[in-house]
Amino acid sequence: MKFFKHSSVKQMMFFIALLLSSCGFAQDDKMPPFSWETIPVYIHFGDVDGLTDEEVEFVASHTGFTCLEKGHGINKHGSTEKGIEADVKRMKQINPKLKNLYYWNTFLDYSLYDAHNVYQQHPEWWLKTKNGELDKKNGDLMRYDLSNPEVREWWTEEAKRAVVDGACDGVFMDAFPQVASLANIDLWGQQKFDDIQRGLKEIIVLTKQKLGDEAIIMYNGIRNTDHLKFGMGYLELCDAVTIEHFGVLQSASKENMLLDIENATTAGKMGKIVVFKGWPSFLWMDEKVKKSTYKELLEEAQQDITFPLACFLIAAQEYSYFCYSWGYRQNGGMLDWYEEFDQPLGKPMGDYVKNGWELSREFAHCNVWVNLASRQARITYKE
Repeated sequence: MKFFKHSSVKQMMFFIALLLSSCGFAQDDKMPPFSWETIPVYIHFGDVDGLTDEEVEFVASHTGFTCLEKGHGINKHGSTEKGIEADVKRMKQINPKLKNLYYWNTFLDYSLYDAHNVYQQHPEWWLKTKNGELDKKNGDLMRYDLSNPEVREWWTEEAKRAVVDGACDGVFMDAFPQVASLANIDLWGQQKFDDIQRGLKEIIVLTKQKLGDEAIIMYNGIRNTDHLKFGMGYLELCDAVTIEHFGVLQSASKENMLLDIENATTAGKMGKIVVFKGWPSFLWMDEKVKKSTYKELLEEAQQDITFPLACFLIAAQEYSYFCYSWGYRQNGGMLDWYEEFDQPLGKPMGDYVKNGWELSREFAHCNVWVNLASRQARITYKE
């Protein structure tokens, strides 16, 4: 069950933005709509049944930046490709300025796509270990051999079909940390590992060539853990990046959160689009999600939002966006609205100030403070 909290404030902001665009005050046509007036929100989720009319209206009127996940609309349309295309067109009928990224995993072969059937016909494209065995994630998902030029050609043609020939405005290239994990050296051998790393950069370049300069190339992403400091090396090749695991899993330490904030700040100042994924104190795979009602989960998510949102604001630059949920499906909280998203923000008055593990920053309409060691935060609104 979904609990939509429609915001007349956010909806009004979108309609005003569209009006200004028609009067000659449009932003860069490539970039998603952006404003400091309230929290810039990015919505990323998938629903195998596709969007209802109510969901289309909600998403299109509450954000201008989206990504529909793998498997979206497959029950209704038969494949991810068709499901995404259909619902992006519906959202753009309400919000023509909306920018949607086509979710297209750069490494894992999901059977939810029509493209999977083509991949299955080419065993020479299947990634294998140095022992000649198929390399499968969790013994299930086959992986793309990015060192093979034919794989890169096929993959980028599929991206072109969704963006150049379709309704999407760019591509979400997922799973970069999985490609670059040093643990893969033991699986593939050093030479194959190096070839695949080169292949990853070459597929970005080829994607850019085929999609054109007006398309948004986003990768996932920047990842800071105790054993991996990753992701900044692709910023020159891409337009956008997401920090997916802020404050959770192996990125939960104060040191790693600070690195994420620093990296998000750097990427934003480079003019890159930055998506900052915040989480409540629980994730979709936790046992409590199975035992709790949706209403209970939503109430707890509301209580938990201040810390990740405040951390986002500490780092946010122009074209930075906040994404908040406990999962990536329709029942993961992405289709709910939080009152903080409608509070006045205003432009930042400067960069953040660091005092030990305490970070603070002033905006035109609020002051933000976080303590990364204690995971405390305050967003104090001015009169």
